[in-house]
Amino acid sequence: MSGTTAASASSIAPRLRIASRVCAAVLGGYAFAWGLVALTTALLFAAQLDFHDAEFSGAVIGLVGYLVVFLSAIAARRLAVVWSVLLVGGAAMAVAASLVQSMLV
Repeated sequence: MSGTTAASASSIAPRLRIASRVCAAVLGGYAFAWGLVALTTALLFAAQLDFHDAEFSGAVIGLVGYLVVFLSAIAARRLAVVWSVLLVGGAAMAVAASLVQSMLV
């Protein structure tokens, strides 16, 4: 009986790592892409680009950024580094975008 418990515990650990990696890729990638879109849009608008052009360019760059971040999160070796880069990077870009927007108003 203890052999089946050890076998089931060892089969759960890889599943949790895979689930965490997928969540990092999807949710962390979303947070990173959101910050990237906000920062790109704010910087392009601050550079005197029309708002809708800046918004469209930010969305395109964010989409490409999400794809790159998603694939990097799946391929990375250390999951803790992936989570920290995605969440801290996304938050830092969102804060920087807010600062740029506050300077424009």
